[in-house]
Amino acid sequence: MRSADYRYISTDRKTVSSNRRALIYSMVCILLSLLLTFLARSSESFAQWYGDTVTPLYVNTIGRFFSIFPFSVFEFLIYLAALVLLFFLVWNFSLVIKRTPRLKMRLFRSFSCLLCILTSLLLIFTLTASVHYSKPALSAGADNSLREYSRGELLGLAFLLVDEITKLEKEVTFDERGLLLPEDMDLGATAAEAMRGLADRYPALSGYYPSPKPVLFSKGMSYLGITGIFSPFTIEANYNRDIAPFLIPYTVSHEFSHLKGFMREDEAGFLAYLACRDSRSPQFRYSGTLNALLYTLNELYNNVDRSLYDSVFLRIPEPVRMEMAYSRGYWKKHTSAVTTIAKSANDKYLMVNAQTEGVKSYGRIVDLMLDEYAHRILAEYKDMIPEYLLDNMAHTELN
Repeated sequence: MRSADYRYISTDRKTVSSNRRALIYSMVCILLSLLLTFLARSSESFAQWYGDTVTPLYVNTIGRFFSIFPFSVFEFLIYLAALVLLFFLVWNFSLVIKRTPRLKMRLFRSFSCLLCILTSLLLIFTLTASVHYSKPALSAGADNSLREYSRGELLGLAFLLVDEITKLEKEVTFDERGLLLPEDMDLGATAAEAMRGLADRYPALSGYYPSPKPVLFSKGMSYLGITGIFSPFTIEANYNRDIAPFLIPYTVSHEFSHLKGFMREDEAGFLAYLACRDSRSPQFRYSGTLNALLYTLNELYNNVDRSLYDSVFLRIPEPVRMEMAYSRGYWKKHTSAVTTIAKSANDKYLMVNAQTEGVKSYGRIVDLMLDEYAHRILAEYKDMIPEYLLDNMAHTELN
């Protein structure tokens, strides 16, 4: 046998050994991910313990490290991943075209490498995000449960939020376009302070918060219908800087909730609302209240007749309605087939992660707000609510 043949055999043995290690590593990543997911889905107490004990370690290490970069590392990694994937496809296609010696071995090595990367990402996602979907449900009440609310109480909540936004509209300023004028403040520090203000009620919200990152290609996020995104791989809170200004403080607070282990969308939204509501910043209070009002109006539109909805809508101050109209127009201009696909993908993603209602779970923030204000709604607004909407109050489930 020629020396070149020995060299090929030696190389092949090394390649087989390397591929075997890659496959073993990938299997370990998959098995660990499945085990952690099984433990979390089987035991809420395990998921709660994990969130209380392990999650702060990620925030204080990975989150602190990536916070030193002034740009979104997650966004950069997405672009890098796209380039690497393109190179991977072109490279392997060229191997096939050229009929390279040991073609099967070379292709197997390439796909083994790709498998290692994908399973590593799966494990990281499981460790930093997936487990949290199984934590005990958040509730405004001490008994960690929510009763069903009537359409009348929903109407009362809308009146309450309209009254709040009417007061707050006088505390903020608007630019020449009628949009909320950003305050001269540190957005991240103000949001972190507001989130930590809830620590007595929700201890997991205490501690360190990395700096929120505006996404450079925010227009692309808009076409995907995204206002913000939490990166479980870099522990970053990213937000769309191109959207209406009133959405941004609430969005940053929402992503901060995810960062602290509250992965359910309704819960992250509710915590963002509470943080904004109690913030020292009028802009944050306005942002949180207006976002809460938008969710409530959407539920109201779907659950009461149009005349009642219109009566509530006309109570909203004109400057606020102008902002709502601007935001509505903005999203209309940035809606395309891609938006529909992205929404469908997000819907499936949420369902896979124990949120059976998919994207509808965002609207469940209204259930939490109804529970939060149950003591005020009828006491302050019962005279404004038609009697028929209050019939069988405790047994009428909202759509």
